[in-house]
Amino acid sequence: MQSGTSRRQKQAGFTLVELMVVVSIIGILAAIGIPRVFAYVRASETAEVSQAAGRIAAGIKAYEDSQLKTAADVVADINGTELTPDGSGTTEISTIIPFLVLNADGHYDYTINAVVGGASTPLEGEVALCITANGRTEAGVANGKIAYTNVFTSATGWDSNVNRTPYVAGETDFTNLSAGGYCAATGAVQATCTSC
Repeated sequence: MQSGTSRRQKQAGFTLVELMVVVSIIGILAAIGIPRVFAYVRASETAEVSQAAGRIAAGIKAYEDSQLKTAADVVADINGTELTPDGSGTTEISTIIPFLVLNADGHYDYTINAVVGGASTPLEGEVALCITANGRTEAGVANGKIAYTNVFTSATGWDSNVNRTPYVAGETDFTNLSAGGYCAATGAVQATCTSC
């Protein structure tokens, strides 16, 4: 006769406690990882802004040089203008600088704000820019905001010339924007330069 223990077959599988631990770990990793993945995706979407705003700044500088205008005259011409992929803005800068156009499939509208750089700043007496990009409906964050300045800044939240912090956070205003370069914390242009 066989003993009771030898008659039992070994059962394979996981206990309920083991399964609960694994599910809990997966849940914790997902709670930490998913927001970071979305933030990474949003940050990668802003590469378009860095390139386009850089081209806008270079185009404005070329316009200033080719027209032999003073910085004050250029500011008067371009301050408050827009650049949109479809040319639908009411004050398109492309009417002043025809070669400044965006790809038709662009995801952002740009507002150009300019001022003459203040005394003892990197662009003293020159055109200082704060360009704001506004996400179109097809952007990752519709109406999401990104700021660009035409001078390097080491201010908090800025990556060289670009601050994508509000956009990455999914915000549609500049609540979390810190002043940097010639951009104020509101996204408006300022003559003083922050952390330049």
